Amino acid sequence: MPMTAILITFLMLGGWALVSASEQWAARRDAYAAAAAAARAAAQADPIALRGGQVLDVDGAVDRAQSVLAASGYTGTVTVDGQTVTVIVTTGVGYAFPAPGFPSSVTGSATAVARRGVTGDEIGG
Repeated sequence: MPMTAILITFLMLGGWALVSASEQWAARRDAYAAAAAAARAAAQADPIALRGGQVLDVDGAVDRAQSVLAASGYTGTVTVDGQTVTVIVTTGVGYAFPAPGFPSSVTGSATAVARRGVTGDEIGG
């Protein structure tokens, strides 16, 4: 009888840890997906700016990234360094069985590089 009680206790703890870990993984995956979508949107060149030789408009890139994040229900920081856009999203984790020791939030980040043309080289006029 005591061995059964110990086994059931360990099985319940293992199930709790598995559920909590999967919730944390799902939140991290969703944060990364939102950051990746925002970074890709930010790295899209404006057709008018391309005609002027400018590949990435910094203000437009930040606005596009923030719009994608807002549409998906997230907030984050957008950094533009040259032609590289980096988006960092931090979101809370909604645990079914909260416990101390598990992080209350997770972070996802993504980077995209603006390039001219479809393959990085714009040919033609």
